[in-house]
Amino acid sequence: MNRNRAIDYAKGLTVALMVLCHVMQFFGKAEIPSVDFTMSLANILAFPLFVFTYGQSVYLAYCRRPFRAAAPRLLMSSLRAYAAFCLSGIAYLVLCQADDLSSRTVLRVATLQSIPGWSEFLIAFALFGLAALLLLPLLPRLLERRAAVLAVAAACLLGVLVPYAAVDSSIAGLLIGTTRYSAFPILQYMPFFLMGLYAGRYGFERKALWVVLSAAMSGAAAVYTVRNGLPSRFPPSLMWLLLPCALIVLLSLLAAWVDGRAEGCRPLRRILSPLESLGRNSLYYLLSSNLVIFALSRTKTLPIIRKSERFPFTVAQGTFGWAIIWTLVLLLAIGFMASLTRKPPREPRVKVEK
Repeated sequence: MNRNRAIDYAKGLTVALMVLCHVMQFFGKAEIPSVDFTMSLANILAFPLFVFTYGQSVYLAYCRRPFRAAAPRLLMSSLRAYAAFCLSGIAYLVLCQADDLSSRTVLRVATLQSIPGWSEFLIAFALFGLAALLLLPLLPRLLERRAAVLAVAAACLLGVLVPYAAVDSSIAGLLIGTTRYSAFPILQYMPFFLMGLYAGRYGFERKALWVVLSAAMSGAAAVYTVRNGLPSRFPPSLMWLLLPCALIVLLSLLAAWVDGRAEGCRPLRRILSPLESLGRNSLYYLLSSNLVIFALSRTKTLPIIRKSERFPFTVAQGTFGWAIIWTLVLLLAIGFMASLTRKPPREPRVKVEK
């Protein structure tokens, strides 16, 4: 089964955008318009696009396999995301909030009693994996009925009517939303997952319809934003959920187009390989970048900027260009560390004669 590289390209772009946003949020100057715009764009687009591409991946990697073969792999994927959340969450509390590295701190995160900042998206990934596992026997049948997929997605959007302020449970907040902490509730973001499943099953047939419908939804949200400012992100409002729809469709179509042009073109494939690596190893890059950013934030260790230095140590700290450069440096360093590991060689399978 050939891997769909277009999904990796879209996920890779998402990872790069998320890491850039985190760098800007911790070290950037929000009063600079280009920095503020980039952070807003990342907040609007990154998580919904990741959930959409995850839906595509779930269909291609798991829905076409027997349940017994797919379930263990899907469960392991969810557990890895949960472990990444625990590591990132504990690191944030210890390094950024100056909490003690104690059993209490560890248990608060591990039992989801505390959802630390800049780690909430990781537990959301884990819960989407768990939801996909529980729904796996039903998904193929659901996808056979296209109207049913759209109906379920529309029903999930009604989750914005949840009285968020009344949700006190930390675990319930992860599922349906809350005002107690920042979270990406599964119910409200489920339409992106379902549409990703749909795209994985049928592709982007009737592209014009995808573009027109998504543009209409994003257009309505954009008009609202111009008149009233950015809609609520935590917890998510309907307009917030509609904002990224057009960009998700356009970027997914662009990734598919680029993949088609790169097919059989080795130079272009090599140019795209770093982006593909980001997409294939998204959890590793997101967790590793978080740990580095948290550590730098705690120690206040940033590149020294002097006019007497050489590029890129002459770029003003906190600017858009500074964030772009050091995000690239961070991702390259993380990728290099990954290249130092070696996998054991695969042993040839030996057929046993009966």
